[in-house]
Amino acid sequence: MKSPLVSLLILLTAFYLTITAILFFTQSYFIFFPREISGNQHSFLKQFKSNEITLDHDGISLHGWFIQNETNPENPLIIYYGGNAEEVSMNLYDLDKFGDRSLLFMNYRGYGKSEGRPGQDALFSDALFIFDHISKKYHIPPEKIILKGRSLGSAVAIHVAGQRKVKAVLLVTPFDNMVNVAKKHYPIFPIKHLLRHPFYSDRIANEITCPMLAIIGE
Repeated sequence: MKSPLVSLLILLTAFYLTITAILFFTQSYFIFFPREISGNQHSFLKQFKSNEITLDHDGISLHGWFIQNETNPENPLIIYYGGNAEEVSMNLYDLDKFGDRSLLFMNYRGYGKSEGRPGQDALFSDALFIFDHISKKYHIPPEKIILKGRSLGSAVAIHVAGQRKVKAVLLVTPFDNMVNVAKKHYPIFPIKHLLRHPFYSDRIANEITCPMLAIIGE
């Protein structure tokens, strides 16, 4: 007959392994919080109907808004990457904050009208595809493109900047990598080995040579 201590250890081990498995299989639900376009948004967005853009990548339809400065087309383009719970059309309320630059707001997979499911590799692949498509179609040199990323979007912006020669990068509330973020919430679990979406921005940031500004909140 097992001693009470051994039984307790077995129970705790089983509980630990169960929670570990749950974290592994459900991690996407803790990282990504897709948002649809709200009912109130639809009426507001009608004025931007002509700016809507839909791109197909790997059989997935990606949706967003491209606002080109036709008066000064030589001005830089800002590509915006939103946070993990952000539907990017909300930024259309604040266009004046971006000055007279051209703007691109694309929702991640599963966000807004974009199809599919979000994930690190998908976000990175989509971002590079969108960057190259817009640059080529509208004859915008990469050196005239500014990347702006907020929270999760900072990791996407850094990834693109590490692959393309852009004008500048602006990061709002960035993080070093998702492993360290997750460790703060789940310190007793082997996060490094569990995480399928590590977003190792710190491994890329030092290699970026263009001007980069990070706005960090405490």
